[in-house]
Amino acid sequence: MLPSGATAISAFLIAAFCILACSSPSVAQHTSASPKARIAPVEDDYFGTRVADPYRWMEAPGNAELQGWLKGQARYTNEVLGRIPARGELKARIHELNQSSSDVYAIVQADKRYFYFRADPGRSVPRIMVRDGIAAPERLIFDPETLPQESGHAEAGWFLPSRDGRYLAVGVYFGGAEEAGHLRVIDVDHASLLDDDLPRIWGGDEGSAGWLPDNRTFAYMQFPPLAPGQPQKERIFRSRALLHTLGRNLKGEGDIPVFGFGVDPAIDIPKEYMNYISVPPDSDYAIAVNWTVDVDLAGVFVAPLAQLATGRVHWIRVARADDQIQANANLAVHGRDLYVVSRKDAPRFRVLRVDLAAPDLHRAEIAIAQGGTVIENIAAAAEGLYILDLDGGPSRLRRLRWGESLAREIPLPFVGAIRAVSTHPGSSGALLRMRSRTHSNVVLRVDPDAGGSADTGWQAPANVDFTGIDEREVTVVGHDGTRIPLSVLVRKDVQLDGNHPTLIDSYGAYGIFGTAKPYFDPLLLAWLERGGVFAVAHPRGGGEFGEDWHRGGMQQTKLNTVFDTIACAQYLVDHRYTSAGKLALQGASAGGLVVGGAIAWRPDLFAAAIDHAGLSDALRAETELTGPVNIPEFGTTHTVEGFHALYAMSPYQHLRDGVAYPAVLLETGVNDPRVEAWQMAKMTARLQAASTSGRPVLLRVDFDTGHFAGTTEQTEQLLADEWSFLLWQFGDPKFQPVP
Repeated sequence: MLPSGATAISAFLIAAFCILACSSPSVAQHTSASPKARIAPVEDDYFGTRVADPYRWMEAPGNAELQGWLKGQARYTNEVLGRIPARGELKARIHELNQSSSDVYAIVQADKRYFYFRADPGRSVPRIMVRDGIAAPERLIFDPETLPQESGHAEAGWFLPSRDGRYLAVGVYFGGAEEAGHLRVIDVDHASLLDDDLPRIWGGDEGSAGWLPDNRTFAYMQFPPLAPGQPQKERIFRSRALLHTLGRNLKGEGDIPVFGFGVDPAIDIPKEYMNYISVPPDSDYAIAVNWTVDVDLAGVFVAPLAQLATGRVHWIRVARADDQIQANANLAVHGRDLYVVSRKDAPRFRVLRVDLAAPDLHRAEIAIAQGGTVIENIAAAAEGLYILDLDGGPSRLRRLRWGESLAREIPLPFVGAIRAVSTHPGSSGALLRMRSRTHSNVVLRVDPDAGGSADTGWQAPANVDFTGIDEREVTVVGHDGTRIPLSVLVRKDVQLDGNHPTLIDSYGAYGIFGTAKPYFDPLLLAWLERGGVFAVAHPRGGGEFGEDWHRGGMQQTKLNTVFDTIACAQYLVDHRYTSAGKLALQGASAGGLVVGGAIAWRPDLFAAAIDHAGLSDALRAETELTGPVNIPEFGTTHTVEGFHALYAMSPYQHLRDGVAYPAVLLETGVNDPRVEAWQMAKMTARLQAASTSGRPVLLRVDFDTGHFAGTTEQTEQLLADEWSFLLWQFGDPKFQPVP
C-alpha cells in the first residue's frame, strides 16, 4: 500500500502491474542451483496490517546458520563469476586505469603544516601525508598497512592534528568494522606511533577529536563496554566524550568524561546519540554536538575552553533538533562569533551568527541570507568566511570578508564540484579539492587578495584521456510532472541506436549528504570505451535543490525516489541510448531502496541490477546497529504513519512469487555496521525464491570489508565482477560463462 500523503500513482505506474502479470519469463541463462535458504515465516501485526517475513531467522545475532549460508553463497558466486572468460581481461584494464592517478583529500591545516590522505596507485589503502608549507615537499607519516592485520586489513578513517601540528590523532579500524575502531596518535616529526591506543571509537570517516591548547590533551568519543544483558546492537549506544592526555591512561581507562550520555544530569541525552567535542583553532570555546544520521544536529552546546581543561564543564545549549542546524556543514568560528548553517524558514539554507559569550540562537543575526543556490558548507579563514554553494550539482564559491555585508563570488577554473573547502582561522585563503565527471581531481589554492585560484601541484592530472567522452545534462519529466536531472556520460562518437550497454546509478537520500555531485572516476573508461553509457539520476531525496528536494523523497514521500529513478531509466530507453535488454541499475546503502523498489515496480525495464550493501527490509531497519539514528530519515514502525511509509518503501515486502525479475548481483561485507549483512541475505533469499525469469540472483560476500572501502585489490575485483556480471546479462559474447 502507499503511505498517507504520498504522491498519487500515475496511470503509467499502475500499468506496470499489468506488465508484471503479462510478461513472460526471460530465457534461462543460468540453471545450476545456489544454496537455498530455510523458510521459517514470522508474522507481525502492525496496527492491524499483518506482514509475513519468511527469513527472520537470519537476523539473530551470532547466527551460525547464516554464516554457513553466506559462505555457501560466496563460494557459489565466486565459482559462477570465475567462469566468465573476459573477466580477467576486464580486471586488467581496470587495474591499468587505476594506475593513472592519485587522490589527495581531507586536507587539514595546523600551524604551518598541511595534512591529508593520499590514495596512490599500487597502494592497498590511503596513507597520511604532511607538508610543512604549501610549496614544501610531502612526507609520509602514517601507513595503515604497517599495523598488525589480525582482524582484517587496516584503514584510517579520519585524523586531526594538534594546534601546533606536532601530533596527529587518527581513527583506525580493521576489516571494515568502523564501530570497533581505535584512536592512535602519531608523532609527526618522527612519523611514529605513540603507545596511546584508545579502543571502541568510531574509526570511520565521521569520527573526530578536539585538541586543547596544551597540544597534549584532546577530547574524543568512545563507546562504553556492553554491560551484562545489553544486546550487541547497543554497542554504539551511550557514547561519551572523554579527555585524554598523551602518555597517561594509555588504553583510556581513567579518562574523564566531559560530555555525553549520563555525564551531566541536567542534560538529557538519549542513548542513541553520538556525542562529539570540537575545539576550533584559535578559539577560546569548545563546541559539543549530539549527532545522528539526520540532516539536522540533535543538539549544539558551547562552553569556555578553560572549563574543558579542568574536566568540570558547564555546557550551554545553543540549539536543539527543531532549530534545524545542518549536520553536514561546519560550525565555523571567528573570534567570539559562531557561524552555523540553518534550514529553518530557509529550505535552501542561510548562515546565522551567534555570540559565543552569550549564545542565544533566537538573537542570532543573519550573516548570509537564503538565495537562489543551496548553501552547502562554510569555512572560516583569517580574511573572511567562505561559502560553498550547490547549484543543482555543480559548485559555486563565495567569500564574505569580515566586517562586510556582501559575499562576493570567487571565479572557478571549470564547471565542476568542490568536494571540500579547507581553511584555517589563522591563515588567509583556502584550499579547494575540485573535479568534474571529465576533469580529474585538482587541489586549488584561493588567492586571498586577487580572489582567483591556482593549482597547488599537489596532485598530478590523471594520465587518461576523457576528451572523447561527452557529458550530457538532461531533464526528465517524472510521474507527477516534476523535472528530474539526469547526468549522462557517453562516447562522443556513439550513435543512439538503442543498443548500448547502459548502467544508471541512483541514491536519493539524506539531503545534502546524499547529493550526487559530479566526480571523476578514471575507471569508467573501461565501461565507456566499450560503447557503454553511464548515467547518474538525481531523484528527490537528495539535496540538489535544497531541503524541499530532500523532503520530496523521504518517509511518506520516499516512493518518489524510486519513481524518479524509473523515469530516468525510461528516458534512456525512449531516447535510444539503450533498450531494456541492455539496461542495468545500481545503488548502494540507502540506494538499496531504489534498486529493490525499481525492480519490484518495473522488472521489465531492466536486464540486471547491482545492489551494494542495500537497505532492503525497511520494516526491520531500526533493529540494526545504526537503525535508531536513521529513524529521522526513514521513519519508525512505532507510529501508524511511520509503518505505512516504511512498508510502502520496503522492497523486500513487495517481491512477489512468480514474477520474472531481472538478474541481480547483491553485495555485502560481513563487518558492515551500517547495513548489516542480513539485509542483503534476506533480499537474496527472497529474490531467489520468487523470480521465474531464469536469470541469476547472486550474493557476493566479502569477509574482510564493511560498508564501503576495502583495499585497492578488493575494489578492482569488485568492479570487474560487477561489470562482467552485467555484460554477461547483456549478451556480450566475451562474457558468457563457460561450462
